[in-house]
Amino acid sequence: MKFQVQKSALQSALLTAICAVPNKSTLQILNNFALRLEGNSLEINATDFDWGIRVKVEVQGETDGAVVLNAHKLLELIKSLVDPKIKDISFEVVNYLATIRWSERGKASITGFDASDFPPFPDVSEGDSFQLAKSELEFLAGKTIFAVSNDITRKNLNGVYLEAKNGKLLMVATDGHRLGQAFIEQENAKLSKGVILPSKAIQNALRSMESDATIEMHISDTHVLFASEGIQIISKLVEGPYPKYEAVIPQKFERSIQVNREDFLNKISSVISMANARTRQIRLQIDGNQMELSANDPNVGGDSTEAISVTHQGEGVFSIGFNGQYLAEILKLSQSDEVLLKMNNPTGACIIEPVGNGLDFMFLLMPLRLVEE
Repeated sequence: MKFQVQKSALQSALLTAICAVPNKSTLQILNNFALRLEGNSLEINATDFDWGIRVKVEVQGETDGAVVLNAHKLLELIKSLVDPKIKDISFEVVNYLATIRWSERGKASITGFDASDFPPFPDVSEGDSFQLAKSELEFLAGKTIFAVSNDITRKNLNGVYLEAKNGKLLMVATDGHRLGQAFIEQENAKLSKGVILPSKAIQNALRSMESDATIEMHISDTHVLFASEGIQIISKLVEGPYPKYEAVIPQKFERSIQVNREDFLNKISSVISMANARTRQIRLQIDGNQMELSANDPNVGGDSTEAISVTHQGEGVFSIGFNGQYLAEILKLSQSDEVLLKMNNPTGACIIEPVGNGLDFMFLLMPLRLVEE
């Protein structure tokens, strides 16, 4: 195996691929990159078994071949070549010994392994496939991933749910306390069934691909592949089934509150420091077109209050409690000038929506039970 490559191109590819190398693994082979050269195309592969990445780099190839090399040692070497005069690197492998040269006297060697021992990429040629812009995937993920559950006992919630229906591609995530839902118009997205995608795979796809990239998604019964311009990211799907999330989204509401989003965030920030450190509960009390925010922590004897003007549709004085951090996070994701909170009672789900056109997302937040003094 022998080739020449631009130092900057190789370093960029290795930095992209290193994300899939596990920090600690009992399987030594996973601590490595698999390098495969065919013609003028060098493939760099890395995996932790749950997900993997393949990056292609254009090189000047001389002899095809493949080798497995220690990932962190190779990346550390290439990054250490900081002399601006180093533009190109030559790479030669003989009997699994890789020799890297960057000048007449400058060279290093790394002992490698047989590439046939490296886990192959799963085949996802059979199944569903479609394209979407990176910006579209960013939009869907940005409104949902925050609600993915970290509870390992509920593995079907450890990812985002993706489905296609009625000409839309829809993404949902929930941890049982909050929910995010977003969709894009996508007539060409054909999914035979909904699938649960690991958020880590989506985040790495977004991190690795260019801002104007078109992403091809291939989904088999067990894996998802994201591909764009020399980068492929593959991951196992999260095992389902996903909960029937639509059943928890109310369709009718007895009360709605419209409020300026930025002002609301500022008021929450003013009172939350006095909230209980564990629950982060804040109380909202609505009376006419005034909403009072309050928080208290009996454990330390502190409390705080604020008030804000709202547009309120509903009867009588109404009080409801929320985790203030969760509420603030949702408001930050809402982006619009005004938001609408829709609810029925102090213990039922609250829907939070942006006010405006073309804002194809919504959030759900479950309240915290208020303890009356």
